[in-house]
Amino acid sequence: MAITYEKSEAVFTAVIYEDEVVPFRDFLQANAGEEIKFNFVECEDLHLAVLQMIMAYKKNYKCSYEFAEQIKLFQTLLEGFDVSENHCNK
Repeated sequence: MAITYEKSEAVFTAVIYEDEVVPFRDFLQANAGEEIKFNFVECEDLHLAVLQMIMAYKKNYKCSYEFAEQIKLFQTLLEGFDVSENHCNK
């Protein structure tokens, strides 16, 4: 698996494909309300569904990110996501 889980941390390595979506969703549901750390240091790319789940989690709960030195597109997206502009919960 390209995502490993340690308590309230998800560590992403290599490329994350759609077969990781359901286990990742289960991890988020099991840790709902906890502050989760998303570690992307060794991640090359993410499936869009994983990005959507991270943004939805950020809308409702605290989370933090750790990225590699080289900026990737998914980092730009996650850092630029403003939860105040997301009106899906209204």
